[in-house]
Amino acid sequence: MILVIDIGNTRTKWVLADDKGQLSTMGVCFNVDITHADLPIKKAKKAVIANVAGAQMVQQITRLLEPLEIVFVTARVQAFGVTSNYAPTLGADRWAALVAVWHDYHLPSVVVNAGTAITIDALTDKGEFLGGSIMPGLNTMRASLSANAALLDVEEGDWHEFPTNTADAIQTGCLNAIIGAVNLMLKRLEKQCGRPPLLVLSGGDAQIIAQALRAQILNVDTKQVIITENLVLQGLVLLAKA
Repeated sequence: MILVIDIGNTRTKWVLADDKGQLSTMGVCFNVDITHADLPIKKAKKAVIANVAGAQMVQQITRLLEPLEIVFVTARVQAFGVTSNYAPTLGADRWAALVAVWHDYHLPSVVVNAGTAITIDALTDKGEFLGGSIMPGLNTMRASLSANAALLDVEEGDWHEFPTNTADAIQTGCLNAIIGAVNLMLKRLEKQCGRPPLLVLSGGDAQIIAQALRAQILNVDTKQVIITENLVLQGLVLLAKA
């Protein structure tokens, strides 16, 4: 069994994968609680990790996983039919997500991971990763307002076309910024590929973004919108088998 771990900016997720790629024993915790996490170390012979939380987390997780063989995934120029011209600094989580999407669909896709930060990546109909953008996540935007604007109420609100209270106005503004960025990438990729791309959403705020789309904020065919859980873990399982 291989222990596959996705260490994000805020949370760590893990799953066990057998030789056929079947998954079991999935778990999640906040990064600050990793030393107390119930990682299934005894069931695994190897750990494959995507880490975007820095060098200190590398040291911490390495100590926790001894004596397992540990592999930290890094982005490559090519894997599983995906090619990349991005700089070597591409996060392992984004790389794994792109690999998972191409493996499942083989279609032009805008791949969105919506967590503490939001990444919006473009994958062509030939499996070429053109590049992508990074922006603050929904909660990060609200927290920024709380820290920098003393009189703003940052209690979580709802999206409305015309918000009539501060909480809803903030939620609507933040969501409009996110889906505006997503829409821009969709239009650019459609122009590049000559056909409407898939929109693949993952991460903690994927459902909220999808609901905003269903509210017809954007002119996006919802049949082209796919919500998938643990996209990074799916890609890591593929990379681990390789």
